[in-house]
Amino acid sequence: MRKPRERIDPMLTGFGAGALLGGVTLAGALVDGLGRGGPGLVLGVSLVAGSVLAVALVNVRRVRLVLPMPPIAYAVAAAVAGLLGDARSASGGVGLATAAGRWLSQGFVAMAAATLLVVAVAVVRATSTRTR
Repeated sequence: MRKPRERIDPMLTGFGAGALLGGVTLAGALVDGLGRGGPGLVLGVSLVAGSVLAVALVNVRRVRLVLPMPPIAYAVAAAVAGLLGDARSASGGVGLATAAGRWLSQGFVAMAAATLLVVAVAVVRATSTRTR
């Protein structure tokens, strides 16, 4: 007699959602950084897209893990893009701190939009699974 096949959950784990969000955001950072401009529009768009993909594809029970990820992913990716594209302004300790503050503040709108979209998708997913 055959055993019934186990059902494989096609949704991402929390780690997988973080890897997806980080990968998409880092790709945008590389495009912006190698374009010699530091963090910019491509990074912001990739952060929002990666955030929405991550929260849409993560297991419903793990949605809460995606909520703090957009600002963290942006902070890391902005540093990468800034050091690749705007390294001259980051010379010395004070220069690096000033440049990092500027890079982070440039992405405030993208971080806020990504976080609000993650919250909205998480609420919709959580309420729609309860009604099923």
